[in-house]
Amino acid sequence: MSEKSPLQDSVNVFVDWAKSRLDEMSANAATLQDNLDKLDATTRSQAEQAVTQLKQWIQQGQDDVKAAQDQGQAAVAQAKADMEALWSKFQNGSGNWAELVQDQQALFQARAQAQMQAWQDAANTYMKRLNDVQEQHRSQAEAQVAEFKAQAQKAQADLNSKMDELAKAGQTSWAAMSQALDQSRDAFTKSMEMAAKNFNDIMKG
Repeated sequence: MSEKSPLQDSVNVFVDWAKSRLDEMSANAATLQDNLDKLDATTRSQAEQAVTQLKQWIQQGQDDVKAAQDQGQAAVAQAKADMEALWSKFQNGSGNWAELVQDQQALFQARAQAQMQAWQDAANTYMKRLNDVQEQHRSQAEAQVAEFKAQAQKAQADLNSKMDELAKAGQTSWAAMSQALDQSRDAFTKSMEMAAKNFNDIMKG
């Protein structure tokens, strides 16, 4: 049996946290890329520049994730600070990119799907970790995984409900969509951190 230490758990939490944001950035870049042929020359040039910038940020973020995975806890603080700076730049520009893509609904759906995949990936990770849990603690661990899955389902339902609400009210501005994404993302971070703590407590017995 290979139990993870609290320090290793903190690295894993950072990696999942960072990857979920990088996946949203990738979804944003892919949506811009997919819509290039629909844009006029000026807007297309701006969109191409945005895609290039996003890809650079994504590569930087991936390098930070790799540093944390290779170097462990010692690299997490700096990697997280770097990732937070990248994410701030991304969020500050997201409104402009939503205008460029000229299909805010597609952009929202792509980023929402990236969030839902992050939930699924995290749930799958904990399902695999059940194999590392001692028999006497398995029921607790299984309950924790079930709770995490329930939170994922609620987050998806809440996001879908919010989108329906915005559509019915005619409030489909990017600001409203972005707020819905923020709420779902915050829920993921909170649930992921709590799940890591609870799993660590279970593994310690």
